[in-house]
Amino acid sequence: MAHPHWENPEVVGIGRLPARSHFKRYATGADALSGKNERQLSLNGTWHFRRVGSPNLVPDDWLSTTAGPESWRAVTVPSLWTRQGGVDRPIYTNVVMPFRAEPPLVPDENPTGLYRRTFDLPAAWWGKRVVIHLGGVENCFYLYCNGREVGFSKDCRLPAEFDLTEYLAEGANELALKVLHFSDSSYIEDQDQWWHAGIHRDIHLYPTAPVYLRDINAMPRFDETTGSGTLQVEVRVGEENRSATGSQIEIEVISPTGKPVFKAPLIRTLEKGRYTPVLGPGPMLRFDAKVGKVRPWSAETPELYDLLVTLKDPRGTPLESTRVRIGFRHIAIKNRQLLINGAPVLIKGVNRHDHCDITGKVITEDLMRADIETMKQHNINAVRTSHYPNDSRFYELCDEYGLYVVDECNIEAHHHYQQLGRDPAWASAFINRVVRMVERDKNHPSIIIWSMGNETGFGPHHAAMAAWVRSYDPSRPIHNENAICEQAVRNRWEDNPHGTDIICPMYPSVEDIENHARTSTDPRPLIMCEYAHAMGNSCGNLKEYWDAIENHHGLQGGFIWEWLDQGLLETANGIPYWAYGGDFGEERHDLNFVCDGLCWPDRAPHSSLIEYKHIIAPVAVTKVRGKTFRFFNKNWFTDFRQYVITWELLRNGEIVQQGHTRKLRTPPQAATDLKVDYELPPLKAGDEVSIVFTFRLARSLSWAPRGHVVAEKQIEITTRAPKSRPARKTGKAVVATKSADAILVHCGDMEVEFGNDGIHWRNNGREIINQGPMLNVWRAPIDNDGIKGRESQDGKPLGRWQALGIDHIKRTSSMISLQEINKETANVNLRQIFNPATGQIDMETTFIVSADAIDVVHHFELSKALVDLPRLGVRLKLPSDFEDFSWFGRGPHETYIDRRASGTVRIHHSTVENQYVPYILPQEHGNLTDVRWLELRAAENQTLRISRAGKESIEASASHYPHEILTPAFHTYEITPDPATWVTLDVMQRGVGGGSCGPDTRPQYRLTAGKHHLSYRLALTT
Repeated sequence: MAHPHWENPEVVGIGRLPARSHFKRYATGADALSGKNERQLSLNGTWHFRRVGSPNLVPDDWLSTTAGPESWRAVTVPSLWTRQGGVDRPIYTNVVMPFRAEPPLVPDENPTGLYRRTFDLPAAWWGKRVVIHLGGVENCFYLYCNGREVGFSKDCRLPAEFDLTEYLAEGANELALKVLHFSDSSYIEDQDQWWHAGIHRDIHLYPTAPVYLRDINAMPRFDETTGSGTLQVEVRVGEENRSATGSQIEIEVISPTGKPVFKAPLIRTLEKGRYTPVLGPGPMLRFDAKVGKVRPWSAETPELYDLLVTLKDPRGTPLESTRVRIGFRHIAIKNRQLLINGAPVLIKGVNRHDHCDITGKVITEDLMRADIETMKQHNINAVRTSHYPNDSRFYELCDEYGLYVVDECNIEAHHHYQQLGRDPAWASAFINRVVRMVERDKNHPSIIIWSMGNETGFGPHHAAMAAWVRSYDPSRPIHNENAICEQAVRNRWEDNPHGTDIICPMYPSVEDIENHARTSTDPRPLIMCEYAHAMGNSCGNLKEYWDAIENHHGLQGGFIWEWLDQGLLETANGIPYWAYGGDFGEERHDLNFVCDGLCWPDRAPHSSLIEYKHIIAPVAVTKVRGKTFRFFNKNWFTDFRQYVITWELLRNGEIVQQGHTRKLRTPPQAATDLKVDYELPPLKAGDEVSIVFTFRLARSLSWAPRGHVVAEKQIEITTRAPKSRPARKTGKAVVATKSADAILVHCGDMEVEFGNDGIHWRNNGREIINQGPMLNVWRAPIDNDGIKGRESQDGKPLGRWQALGIDHIKRTSSMISLQEINKETANVNLRQIFNPATGQIDMETTFIVSADAIDVVHHFELSKALVDLPRLGVRLKLPSDFEDFSWFGRGPHETYIDRRASGTVRIHHSTVENQYVPYILPQEHGNLTDVRWLELRAAENQTLRISRAGKESIEASASHYPHEILTPAFHTYEITPDPATWVTLDVMQRGVGGGSCGPDTRPQYRLTAGKHHLSYRLALTT
């Protein structure tokens, strides 16, 4: 054909039924309420499948029952053929299209999947109206029944329904789908995700009578000033030739406690006059009712009511019933705030893609629940369905668990950013998608905002979409990143107010949002569409963002990009790993940019998610005076009765007392001052005392068991200044000998050899330190430093560091000298000069050796060219059996200077092996901040303790993965651990920031040129 449907954006669907709200069909209201005996026949399961390279290569006889069965394979639906082992490959791109063509054309090589299966039509269904529901098919498809074409559909993230009645036969029937990988709609589904192909959501059939429930629009409203609710319900009846005249609609509402809201069901009859031309509403009935006092829905209190709708024939006989779960709540924008039930709730959100590391876009209910429960367990209260509508079941679960949802339209034309939102040929596609989304999802209380799509510029199509939604559903505001982030208005957030009700920038800096809050008079709230790009070892600066949000009117939170690393599980050399762009032989791809989540692909949290949980916790504790503390409730609708609060008093990181507070009833957005009955223990110089308050759930909830830790807050009580630490007096004589380039020091059982590379320490013949302390200024690049393997780094730190040559720094001179020796100590000085491609590092180290300890002081001087290094410190190489690992500092997870709020300062126990963090792209990991001391214990119980000198804590790590292993690696299967234990000790390591897509780490978290020092003691204990 001259303009095939798949290359014509004006064709959005053929033969497809109008969009409707999602609901299930039952024979009676009792069945609907219980969820039993649903009128549905699932077509999930085994289908026969065949892939051809193009729709033009589909055999003419493929619908024939004799069409070469040997060339078909059995597959399970739902599934994607791009995840079926050798059938086809997934492709990951962020901005660019996966093929070289221009809209609306697609390449001749357009993989096409042919699906066939038979089913038996239930005998009781014969003569009824039968509809097929296809929940999601990527990218577009033709539907056939018994060899006849039924219709065609685009928009792979919303369901398509077709009336099969006239195509069906009694008994056995055959269904077939022809699914195209690419079409013109690919250009507006150019989203930051994997390109897949296949049937990724459920397929089922359902029957109806000739008169049936076509659509339900439930509009519960809540008055926060009176606490009362009203309910408006519009029910559309499907019919032919006005055959619904005389039909009745009956509605009932059941409260969260299971009691009827109305004394009797509300009943209305569809009168003939409903069809009056011009003014008649057609086969639609509207109910308006006052409900009285209601339990409002919020993410904190997800109170759901059951709306039962029953259609009856003129004689009063039930035809079909359904249940719609509704919530009474009110959303408004006023005085630069988004108000939910009158409260300016802070949006503690994440962006979420549908993703499974095994099945791709095929998401089970178990995975949906895992996502939501993990979000709730980490204090997240909102999710943006980036960048398309999810399966209806996901919204039902958000209603049930309590999450605020930004429902996003399936539109993104990133590669043609300025083009398609203005091209008239695409107008119907844009508007059709938002209409279908709103029609399907309108009844969900969890959806508080409609989003017009993502990264597509701003043009008349977006304006038309917003206008339609505002007119159809004025109860929810419009989110439209395109209206404020379009290139023509970038950093001009107040433009295009008709396009969005919310200022929703992408990746603004802290200064950007603070400046907006201080200077703007725009009445709209600012809620960041995307920020804190969580790629690899990331999410620095979260505390600064939330300090700004909590302290500036008009700033109301945002959505971190993104929830999940979108790695796909593969195997190489017998080793499982998570694959990313380019791992399937794609010509065009965007590497590991798809692995940018707060969780690994298996939903295990990254340390960045642990940090987010801490920062957005719904509680705060501050010290008032003495033993009195202020407990602040950051919730908006629930009090403190939901928590059990315990406390631990720590001295030098160890518990010395513990107890619990009395039960608090602190109202939302209020504080309670409480005296805690602890006794301060005896203290000596250098002691530090803190108290840790832990908030646990007092009872089990849908998303977590009783005792789940909601928050942990640590408050410093007192710190005694340490005494100066003189050299140890052991009574054991020190003997030193000197050669041309080495010094050998003996003291008791200890032997220390000093050379140009540091020390080699043995004790009673047993190796303690093989090598070091060696200058350490490099880290295996994190994703926020730059993209490994690319020549151009576009101004990223990695490019600067490589230009400086610090990834292969060379020592140009070294001088060792025995400064002083007395009866019990020896003082050795090591001066080293390092010259990268630009600049110079002068490192001078003083060692004071006694019988079982070495005091070390490093003085560093960085020339002016060497500003903003990855780190500054030293490394020690220890034998492999130094495996048990303990430290007194922040933990138990890795922390960095700009991502350490969640680390509790106490004594933590682990192993060196368990310090490895297997980021999908191998990179720097395992750093520990505010370390007072660390210990490494060998197999025979000999322990090396490294402790700070004075008040200044150090940063440290222990790992079997030095940067020499991590830097060149691109996948976890490429690396094997070094048997040795590598210990790093740093003046400071650069913050992790968010520079892969957003602001870099802030200036205070970067190293400066000039002088720095690092001092510590190496001591043996048993």
